[in-house]
Amino acid sequence: MKNSKTLHLSILLAIATILTTGSAFAADPTDLGTSLKCDESEISQNYDQTERDAYLSSGYNYWDAAQLANYWGQNVDEAKARIGRKILWGPADVALLEQFLLDARLEALQSVDELRLYSETTYTYDDAAALAEFWGDATPYDAKLRIERNLIMGNFQEVGYALKLARPQP
Repeated sequence: MKNSKTLHLSILLAIATILTTGSAFAADPTDLGTSLKCDESEISQNYDQTERDAYLSSGYNYWDAAQLANYWGQNVDEAKARIGRKILWGPADVALLEQFLLDARLEALQSVDELRLYSETTYTYDDAAALAEFWGDATPYDAKLRIERNLIMGNFQEVGYALKLARPQP
């Protein structure tokens, strides 16, 4: 009985995908928990650009994708494609995506002291020192932790703005 429900769900999803995107290869078998069989290269050729375009025009940013990649156990490019797929699949999947992102952020905040995202930035020690003074943090390391938390929460623009204010141009 469970297999017939899964098959029924897969068929409905395939039909919806065909109607919305024009192909049956947009489905992500890892998201469905089913064993859809199709040629991976055909998926790659037909949908990678569509998924990338959906991601790029979505308002999600690199730091969101990085959080989800870590949460999903994928690399950032795979997470960007998965974000794009969920956007293409419609509002229900976007709502799930938002919940995944919240869960990923909450999980990442618990390991903020690893400075995983900070290490991917171009911020320097001098930047951290300037921000520590601007924010009233005790040390540049404390500012790095604050930068990390802001990146986790998707507030990368706020960090850039604070740095601009911390280092006024003559």
